[in-house]
Amino acid sequence: MGALPASNLPRHALFGPGRPNEIMPWTDPERIFERCTGCGACSKACPEGIVATGRGGHPFIVFTSACTFCGACARSCDEDVFDLQRNSPVNARAHIDDSCFEPRGINCRACEDACPELALRARPQRGGTTRIEVNAEACTGCGACVSACPAQAVEVIAHA
Repeated sequence: MGALPASNLPRHALFGPGRPNEIMPWTDPERIFERCTGCGACSKACPEGIVATGRGGHPFIVFTSACTFCGACARSCDEDVFDLQRNSPVNARAHIDDSCFEPRGINCRACEDACPELALRARPQRGGTTRIEVNAEACTGCGACVSACPAQAVEVIAHA
């Protein structure tokens, strides 16, 4: 797969970097901003086809499928943008927003089913509904849950 065409990118990708949902494995936004030349090699190397380039050619993941953390993006880069020796590929976790179906009484759990790490769990609430909780210890930030969600209630957000 290749890079995503501009028509498939979120609007913010074309007008400004540094949003909390602009995630790349094996690096961080500061390192990208300081060292990335915008060549696009990482985007072309991604076997999942989920690395897009925004303003200045800086890369970020569009979670149309999960990141497998294969490292192809990092190995393709001739600059010192990526660090494959990091303890964790990304410093980000899934976040469930208010548009989730579960608290509205609509059983979905697509995100829970899609999570390879079992980091998402439906928790019963008063009134017979559930809410999805993210186990921050188990979540790898791979984004498998993002594309699975029919309500578009899940995003992967960087955390401190």
